[in-house]
Amino acid sequence: MDNKNLLKGTMVYSLMNLVTKMGSFVFLPIITRLLTQEEFGIVGTLAPITSLFTVILGLGLYNAQMKKYVDLKENEKVVEKININSIFSSQELVVLKRAEKLKNIEEILKYIANLEIVNKEIIIDYDREDGKFGVKLKKLLDEFSKNKQMEVFLFQKETEEEIRAYVVNELDINARDVAMLLEMIGSNPFKVRNEVAKIKIFLDGEKFDIEKIKNIVSIEKEYQIYEMTRNILLNNPADVMRYLEQKKEYMGILYSLYNELEIMYKISSLKMKGRKFSKNYNTFKIEFEEIKEIFKSNNRIPNSYVIFKKIELEQNYTNASLKKLVFRCWEIEKDIKTGKIEMETGVEMLIMEICSLFRKK
Repeated sequence: MDNKNLLKGTMVYSLMNLVTKMGSFVFLPIITRLLTQEEFGIVGTLAPITSLFTVILGLGLYNAQMKKYVDLKENEKVVEKININSIFSSQELVVLKRAEKLKNIEEILKYIANLEIVNKEIIIDYDREDGKFGVKLKKLLDEFSKNKQMEVFLFQKETEEEIRAYVVNELDINARDVAMLLEMIGSNPFKVRNEVAKIKIFLDGEKFDIEKIKNIVSIEKEYQIYEMTRNILLNNPADVMRYLEQKKEYMGILYSLYNELEIMYKISSLKMKGRKFSKNYNTFKIEFEEIKEIFKSNNRIPNSYVIFKKIELEQNYTNASLKKLVFRCWEIEKDIKTGKIEMETGVEMLIMEICSLFRKK
């Protein structure tokens, strides 16, 4: 606990102690009026005996409970809110968010499960990217569920294939449009459902058109970076400079350019070896199966449509230019990280170099 919190806690507990002690002075005249001297003497004798028995019979459980509370400091505000009960309070909802970030989630759950909670509904939000729970936590949740101490709802993450199938089914669109739409809105299942519902209302029975819905969907930051990267590679840097000035996404643009140029260089190199690529996407999808391993990155094979879109961009650069630009991406990233060059200067310089190597038709 830091000094600020320690001071705050000390002041609160000191104040409460002072209020309790002052209560004795306030009520003393009332008690002496109601009780005889003999009765008041009995009360005075019983007070220390009661305190002694509280310590003996309680076995210091109150102090142990308070120590437990301090140990659970990672979410002390939420735990404190849960811990405070009042018979006069109205029904209250308490949400513990991002519980997956806590190191001692099991201890917090045990602590909450053993509290006497009045007029409160408690929701604990635990979300893992891989959708998995640790063995210890899973066992504890099963135990809570079995003993009816807590209601446990487990939602398994949907796979990419399931999300794509859902979009196709709801919007009746082809694989190409699905790929473009998910590039724009991301693949978070909850966001996809919201955006699909929004699109259906907007289209009102009309046929899906990617250009029509661009202005009504919530576009992911990654897609904005992708669009800016595409503008650079098509020799349209004006909008990009304005975007960078506003958003400061210099490193995002750099990494995106690095990735795009690397894919374009691979396509160009395959062409130089005699490989031909169909301009029809459905035919290309079949061709892609033979070469997909070449485009594998971080143990993942990209969607065929992502590669298909790079073919038209690759045509604007020579193989030698692409090789040079891939190297320049690596060199500029290294120079930025070692402090040899300013981030803004490095990325802007790279954009100018790319545009200077663009082949005008």
